[in-house]
Amino acid sequence: MTPETPPTDPDGLPDPVAPLGDRLAGTFRTLAVVVGVSGVALAVGAATEPRQFFHSYLFGYVFALDVALGALFWVLIHHVADAGWSVGLRRVFENVTRAVLPLAALIVPVLVGIYTGNLHQWYDFIHKDPATLHGHEAHIQHVKHVYFSAPFFIGRLALYFAVWVIYSRMMRTWSAGQDAVGGAALTRKMQWWAPSGVALLGLTATFFAFDLVMSLQYTWFSTIFGVYFWAGGIRGSLAAGVLIVLALRAAGHLRHTITVEHLHDAAKLMFGFTVFWAYIAFSQYFLIWYGNMPEETQFYLLRRNGAWYPVSMLLPVLYFVVPFFMLLPRAHKRSPAWLALISVWILVMHAYDLYWQVMPVLHPDTVHLSYLDAAAPVCLFGVVLLATVRGLQRLPLIPVRDARLGESIGYVNETP
Repeated sequence: MTPETPPTDPDGLPDPVAPLGDRLAGTFRTLAVVVGVSGVALAVGAATEPRQFFHSYLFGYVFALDVALGALFWVLIHHVADAGWSVGLRRVFENVTRAVLPLAALIVPVLVGIYTGNLHQWYDFIHKDPATLHGHEAHIQHVKHVYFSAPFFIGRLALYFAVWVIYSRMMRTWSAGQDAVGGAALTRKMQWWAPSGVALLGLTATFFAFDLVMSLQYTWFSTIFGVYFWAGGIRGSLAAGVLIVLALRAAGHLRHTITVEHLHDAAKLMFGFTVFWAYIAFSQYFLIWYGNMPEETQFYLLRRNGAWYPVSMLLPVLYFVVPFFMLLPRAHKRSPAWLALISVWILVMHAYDLYWQVMPVLHPDTVHLSYLDAAAPVCLFGVVLLATVRGLQRLPLIPVRDARLGESIGYVNETP
């Protein structure tokens, strides 16, 4: 960062970058209709199939939240690295993080599912009379009843969302302020706060995964599960960001500001996190297989039952092998058509992974597909897209007075 660099003149940019305002009004209305219709479907499911509804809702909820938290990671890591090439991409992820606040409110159905006994099995177990439990069950309740008590559990969730909302709002507010005043002061402020944000995001996302996903099997534990959770979210949010950029470019925006050079680097990161996810997934499986302890192997044993076995076997193929080879050629990383296909594939496979984590608890013997399994992710990811579109309507498409914007616009990858 060079503080003496004058702010970029918005009038001198190679593309118009003004907020899209009414130009996205139709898109916003269409998304609102999709969210509304899928929300009605969820309401019907809540009334007719409550257990299925709450598990499907949890699946859709963690999918949407994981993408939003992944976007917050990209905003923070941009400032930690003081990156120049990604300045133009930063605003896209800032807009996606707008979804954190509505998702904080939308966790209420998850809590209702827990405290009505329709979702997490630990609720009834933890509140049993200790005198009725013996041996290992009594020990588990003695160890975990405080951790799962309502005040501590809800207090932790409130803390997680407070961290996420505060950091996402701070970064967006300062970034928008810099659009007006320019200079390096706000950049320094974002860079000062970003490292603590990355650390807190990693911790809170890890414990969120423990509390709402890993605890579906409350006697199981894995210390690497939190990393597994947010590694998928980081990759999924990058895929979502690339798709948003491609959609903007297809509509005629930012074609000379976010170029194939930037998409190439985003694809490299996507490739890297594809390998990282596989490393984490294999590490978790290998250590549990090698240890062969019942309190750990139960997670994988449940997913070897019936139709879940082929689903489990296909997961590493579809979520690692296929995108690995799709992203391997340099030409694919520089092709908008290939990147769109790869990004959609990764997002769908991320949903597949989360479905595999959540649904065997409800249907342990076989895969039981329900319309709610589609309605929940469509509705909740639709909320993420609504928040993103609203951001595109209100702020310039890029940080117009970031001192390193010129470097970003002129960025060129290494020569082949």
